[in-house]
Amino acid sequence: MRTPSRRAGTDPISDRGSLTIMLVVLVLVTLGGAALIVDGGRAMAARRHAANTAEAAARFAVAQQSLASGFDADTAIAVALDHAARAGVAAVDVDVAIRTGPTGEPEVVVTITERRTTVFLALGGAEVLTVRASGAATFVYDT
Repeated sequence: MRTPSRRAGTDPISDRGSLTIMLVVLVLVTLGGAALIVDGGRAMAARRHAANTAEAAARFAVAQQSLASGFDADTAIAVALDHAARAGVAAVDVDVAIRTGPTGEPEVVVTITERRTTVFLALGGAEVLTVRASGAATFVYDT
């Protein structure tokens, strides 16, 4: 009768716990992937919302101007802030600037700051994700 042979260097006692280490590494990699998917998706959604709102607020501020009366900066700022508020953005998170565009016409630049709470990154200490996006529109005098 043959006895089972053991290969040299394969002591079952020295292999104890190796599965636990591999399992811990696998769990950490899985949680890291989940954090990237969930919190990364939240960051992308916040960025998209901020960009869409900023661009729309700038366009809306310019569209409300009258060619007959010309460009009114105060009205443009008020309209941009109102549009952002209707989109759910607080006034403290909206920055509206009026500048001169490359061809000399007035340009409305709206910058929106969005803050979203994190799901997985909060475990690492980052509880809030902040993104910023800008949109601009130019008031063109068509003669």
